[in-house]
Amino acid sequence: MQTLGITQSTQVENDALQKENADSPGFRAKLFLLEEDIERHAANLPRALYDFPQTIHERAVLSQVVDGVLEDLETAGADSVSRTSIWNAARQLTNVRKMVELLSGTEGDLFRVDQDTWGFVIRSYRPLANRLRFLLSTTDPRVAQIFPFCELEPHVEVFLGCFRDLLGEPVIDQYSKFEHAQEIVIKLNQGVKFLRERVRSEEFYRKIDALRRSLQKNSKSLLDYIDALFAVYSKLLVIRLDLTYKNAGKIASTEVAHQEVLQAIVDREALFRKLEGLPICKSLVGFAWKLEYGLHRGPHFHVMLFFDGQKSRQDGSLAKAAGQLWQVVTQGRGDFFSCNAHKARYGTALGIGMVEHDDLPKRARLQVAARYLVDVDFVRRLVLRGAYRTLGRGVMPNVGDNKLGRPRAG
Repeated sequence: MQTLGITQSTQVENDALQKENADSPGFRAKLFLLEEDIERHAANLPRALYDFPQTIHERAVLSQVVDGVLEDLETAGADSVSRTSIWNAARQLTNVRKMVELLSGTEGDLFRVDQDTWGFVIRSYRPLANRLRFLLSTTDPRVAQIFPFCELEPHVEVFLGCFRDLLGEPVIDQYSKFEHAQEIVIKLNQGVKFLRERVRSEEFYRKIDALRRSLQKNSKSLLDYIDALFAVYSKLLVIRLDLTYKNAGKIASTEVAHQEVLQAIVDREALFRKLEGLPICKSLVGFAWKLEYGLHRGPHFHVMLFFDGQKSRQDGSLAKAAGQLWQVVTQGRGDFFSCNAHKARYGTALGIGMVEHDDLPKRARLQVAARYLVDVDFVRRLVLRGAYRTLGRGVMPNVGDNKLGRPRAG
């Protein structure tokens, strides 16, 4: 079996791939159109990996973790925080990003104070303003404590900075005194004004552009890698695993969490070394992984494994074997979730299991799943101290020399 090291794609590798690829001229164009169509239809499907607890055991573990977060925040002298606000902080980040994009396209004040029979009322000029107030009330100001080691997406950073004094505040429309209502209206309108200024600035555009280029580069590297594997192998058996820890995610301190991440990196490296020697995995030809740090999962990995489809058939058994090896490597501290054991939940969006080289629809679904692996934590990107990577893949195969797999017509 070939050595499965980690490297970045290079121009030489890309040129070799283009030169040796036997796909027809319209192949990539068709694949791209299929990917777009799949993403549109999959937008409302359950997420490929479960962020929120589904089983009784998971809910029990989460309950303990949340208790720990509450206790740690109290010990640190922070204000009390409810379970609901912790979950809202996790759920609301994507909503925050969308809200900032919408607010950046508005002009003028969105709020005013009117007087009625009962006192003074805060009114808004458009429905978007009402949604903003609700979002502010459900966004916890301690996001940085809830997501250690995470660099928030620029839109989210702007929102938290511009509305810092209003985060988590209940929505109150009726006031007995004009001054009280006017104070809130001024904060709201000024927050929107500052938000527009920052989002429309050249500095913000450069930041967003750099982030997008980084995501596109990582996505292209992984998609080129998968294309290169298909140029060598007539079909691939694709495994998707989430590798987690049973008792991780308790945010006791940044140093404790940092040690958790460092141990996870060591465990991941040990796993891939041992996978190469596992008899059932002799047909393993490639892999990709992503490291994240989650609210109730702590450090965890999203993994794709690629097997030669001519030599392997039982994706469920392979996924289980890899997951059980993770449990051995972590000395029982690790746990895993096999997406291949739950393929029915993905319906027509399924992009794992056996994928034939010339099966355009399924290859497109695989590409979508691969891009998801890269973009999964777009709103809160993991940032580690030191020279540690959070994304990796196997070495690009030598398309010109390697003639493994069933021959295909040119």
